[in-house]
Amino acid sequence: MNDPEAVEDLIADLPEWATTEEIADVMRVKAQTVLKWNREYGLKSVSIGSRVRRYRKKDIRDFLLKSDEAAD
Repeated sequence: MNDPEAVEDLIADLPEWATTEEIADVMRVKAQTVLKWNREYGLKSVSIGSRVRRYRKKDIRDFLLKSDEAAD
């Protein structure tokens, strides 16, 4: 499990409902990586139309706390 305090610090500036791009900026990855996390690793999202997704801050936190336990 990742350090909860470090995860909180990392996502502190994210809005309650973040876009793919906002998460990518915070995590310093490409938007495609966030979409892969959604598709293949269970990062929860809400779809708004065919090309728009929003991620709840709580779900991002949960995903990051457990992400070091995921097998590649």
